[in-house]
Amino acid sequence: MNHAHGLSRAVWVSCLVLVAGLLAGCGSGSNGDAGPVTGTDAATGGDASDGPANLCIDVTATAPLCTCSPSLPSVVDLSGTWVLKTVGAQVVTTPAFAQPFHLKSVNVLLAQVVQAGSDVTLGASYCDRIQHDDPSNPAKVVLPDAWRLTPAPLVRSGSFADDGTGQMTLTLPTLIEVFGAILTDPANEALPVDANDPRLFDTDRDGFPGITVDLTGLISGTLRSVQRQATALYGVAVSPDRVEGGMAYESDQSVVASDPPNIKTLYSGSKASADPTACSSTFVMVRVPDVADAGVVDCAWVRDNEVTLLGPM
Repeated sequence: MNHAHGLSRAVWVSCLVLVAGLLAGCGSGSNGDAGPVTGTDAATGGDASDGPANLCIDVTATAPLCTCSPSLPSVVDLSGTWVLKTVGAQVVTTPAFAQPFHLKSVNVLLAQVVQAGSDVTLGASYCDRIQHDDPSNPAKVVLPDAWRLTPAPLVRSGSFADDGTGQMTLTLPTLIEVFGAILTDPANEALPVDANDPRLFDTDRDGFPGITVDLTGLISGTLRSVQRQATALYGVAVSPDRVEGGMAYESDQSVVASDPPNIKTLYSGSKASADPTACSSTFVMVRVPDVADAGVVDCAWVRDNEVTLLGPM
């Protein structure tokens, strides 16, 4: 069945703008440590097109931070169980539209932090993935639970130390993650573009290569894709149980197959890049209360409590 019957190519491309943004929401592109970013409240919600709500740049700091809250120097150890929310913002351009589209990908992870001296190791699993679309997009992306809830465990290391100004800062250098394929050189290797590429991996375990996302609205369809993302976090403890800061964020992606096939062809007309607006990409990390940590804290518990812990998703 041809889902594109009766629709112009411009409408198809406009729908694919959203596709590009979704894929970029789990992507990469950075080869070295991404630097700190500047600006706003990490817990801010709202539409994907919203700019930073509270741009607070401390020009006297060693590196600007994306929080309006002062740091708490008495916090020197982050060991414990935390829930981490990252917000990655992107700008998508397409030949069919003069104005770019703004998209945000929100990830919620359950993390165990181990600190030895100033060295910090964070072991985490993804609990939820949420896509905030630009209101002007004519099609919407639906994340099937198979992908939305895929844990994709990770380990990243960094430091929680005095930055030289008396302010304790959490620094987690660039981590590159690839979803939907296994690459020998994750930072530089070209992503698969063919459904028969042997590097493809069924990350979401739905029986298809790569990861699967759906489209609904003016265009209905399914995409099989590979996603790569690079993130670097830099923030401060604003209370004993909360860390806020900025996130350097880059991404790239590929579509290896689609239904209908036109989506894979037209996808190449759109381009996604990191949103250059100060503090459009941020993170917040909240310590799990002791009373909860003493019980069963898993991703189901995190999803049930994510809004209470982290604010609007």
